[in-house]
Amino acid sequence: MSILINKKIEKLIQENHLGNTIINIDKVIGGLSHRMYKVETNKGIYAVKELNAGVMKKEKAYSNFVFSEKVTDIVIENGISAIGAIKFNNDIMVKIDDSYFMVFEWLEGKILEPEEITNKHCEIIGKMLAEIHNIDFSRIEDEERKKVETNSFDWNRYIPLAEEQDKPYIQELKTNIELLYELNKNSVKALEYAKNNLVISHTDLDRKNVIWQDDKAFIIDWEASGYINPTIELIQVAWYWSGGDKENIDYNKFKRIINSYKQSYKRKIDKNIDILINADNYGGLAWLDYNLKRSLCIENKYDQDEIQLAENEVVQSLNEIKYNYSQLDKMIEVLNK
Repeated sequence: MSILINKKIEKLIQENHLGNTIINIDKVIGGLSHRMYKVETNKGIYAVKELNAGVMKKEKAYSNFVFSEKVTDIVIENGISAIGAIKFNNDIMVKIDDSYFMVFEWLEGKILEPEEITNKHCEIIGKMLAEIHNIDFSRIEDEERKKVETNSFDWNRYIPLAEEQDKPYIQELKTNIELLYELNKNSVKALEYAKNNLVISHTDLDRKNVIWQDDKAFIIDWEASGYINPTIELIQVAWYWSGGDKENIDYNKFKRIINSYKQSYKRKIDKNIDILINADNYGGLAWLDYNLKRSLCIENKYDQDEIQLAENEVVQSLNEIKYNYSQLDKMIEVLNK
């Protein structure tokens, strides 16, 4: 860990009265976009998130974080275990020199490995997702955010750059170009249909964003909060928690999540599963596009660690997209029962 980040964190802690003495700073492994540090002071233990410089350059970055914290506050008010940012002078974010930080109370617990997920965990997650979808978020409704922004990604643009930089994923990218274009087209059509039924939710409820204390789940990292079709998010969550992202889907766990969700959800689930299931691919395609840009340093310059991280995500995303495509018919069958 660099001396520079240590100094920034020390300044952050001191200026915001989080402690007079820093006992320890550890980098937490696992952040895909931002960097997280466990900081122990004489006053407490904190999770300090250094926000990605590239993300913060985007026009709506700050307002998106503010919105996500409003969502978190309402979720907590409704009895769901979630972790929100500590506010300083009514602000969720602190700027130290040229970096932006968010601070959270440190929560002891664990993020489950795929092999540790049980049927009970799946039932808990299905119920929590339904409870989130049942919440009345009317006081923070934002018509502008309901607009579905989709892209037709230009996958071919990355080929020459990836070849020039001798990226490890180049052959896989070239082999699957036609599939990527097909999935992009189908997912955009599905999202156009889905926009008629939207709720505010977490939208990124996979393993890495849930901390467990025995059988109690705490949902973290709400920064992706926004509008989503509830059936699409149900499919996404069932996919991740049943092993789909590891190309080893367990349909018993998949069913447990679906059934647990249905028992707690207060509205009707859309029956047009064969249309909506294509929308689930859009998030994976957007994540692939984002990491291709990161790995090739198209919009920003990144250090070697982040480039390596992005390369790994490209490989993983391509594999997951192909596997997801191979399971579409089976998932439709299960969801329609």
